[in-house]
Amino acid sequence: ALFDLIVKFAGYGFNKSHSAAYAMITFYTAYLKKYYPTEFMAALLSSEKDNTNKVVKYIEELKRLDIKLLPPDINKSLLEFGVVIDEDKEAVIFGLGAIKGVGEAAIEQILEARSKGKFKDLNDFISRIDTQKVNKKVIESLIKSGALDCFGYSRATMLEQIEYIIEIANKIATAKKLATASLFGDDEELYNIKLDLDEIEEFDKKQILEYEKETLGFYVSGHPLDKYRKELEQIKYTLSSEFEELGDGSEIILIGKIEEIKRKISKKGNPFGIALISDLHGSFELTLFDSHLKTLEQFNLETPVAFKVKVSVDDRGRQFRVLKIESLQDAKKEKVKIAQTKPLSPLILNIEYRKETEILEKLFEIIGNNQGSRELIIVIKSKLGEIEIPSRFKINQKCEEILKNFNFEGVYVA
Repeated sequence: ALFDLIVKFAGYGFNKSHSAAYAMITFYTAYLKKYYPTEFMAALLSSEKDNTNKVVKYIEELKRLDIKLLPPDINKSLLEFGVVIDEDKEAVIFGLGAIKGVGEAAIEQILEARSKGKFKDLNDFISRIDTQKVNKKVIESLIKSGALDCFGYSRATMLEQIEYIIEIANKIATAKKLATASLFGDDEELYNIKLDLDEIEEFDKKQILEYEKETLGFYVSGHPLDKYRKELEQIKYTLSSEFEELGDGSEIILIGKIEEIKRKISKKGNPFGIALISDLHGSFELTLFDSHLKTLEQFNLETPVAFKVKVSVDDRGRQFRVLKIESLQDAKKEKVKIAQTKPLSPLILNIEYRKETEILEKLFEIIGNNQGSRELIIVIKSKLGEIEIPSRFKINQKCEEILKNFNFEGVYVA
């Protein structure tokens, strides 16, 4: 009788409780996005900063909401994404933690120095940093990302004279050490060495964008395809962030700018190429046969190119076969076919219980950096039994391959 009551309750109670909880979360997030859109988007970007596909989608959403996304600023940025006032409007600003090549120790030292007051200029900045932690590589990344733009120099000026900047920074650091042992150690004039940079004309827009992508992973102050947006809106094309939604047999249009073509020779002696292509949401690769490479010779590769491709899905993931290469004008006439994806069964990761946490931290890092659409279930096994834990993570094909090849005793995919 008791079990019958439990079964009856399970028919509505469990679902109702979850529906109520999800409804509340939906209400909270909708309210925050409506009334605090800038803060909401900054928090969202921070929470998904390691998931490139989601970040590029959120950056597009910022554009739709007419919220400016600013590159990092040495005087304004914290570790995570934040909110600042720019031209009397709220804007989202990159955190220093998003810059590739700038480690945690360097960020901590910069923020500690800034806590005593904002950096007045580039000279003040290099005078107050620890050159052991904020070294040449870090300063170079800061320049390329735009974090030092606030000092009034062009990025070209600072980057072309990076050796000189480092030299002066080291001289100041040495002078400070000598001054510490001096009777006049408190006299700033002892280590007041001035930078004298030659002004150099700024890089062109393309180079600035390339440096931003190199250091931040994304284009921030613009995108090479921005001027083609109106034309792209007239084409039924698929973005790189939507690949995991494509089922076997889909025929789609991909549009992007060809960044690089690696030419190779097959085992049969036939030439082919691997093209790296960037679109508004990221980048992807396509295999191009000799006939495709000859077709591309007719195109201006500084402009976007359209590819009609057929999608096949198997155990290796999604494969794209190029059917046609054409201009944006011709792509407008193309018909597409989107096949529904078959739901994937959850991936089960078995982990034998152990007291050490290092392996779990490593697994967490792998899973966190490879988010996708496949559910992950973790099973902890011990002598007393096993515990099945449905995780909040969803993983992609690359993560599955890494986990299957993970060489550690007691960790395996079912």
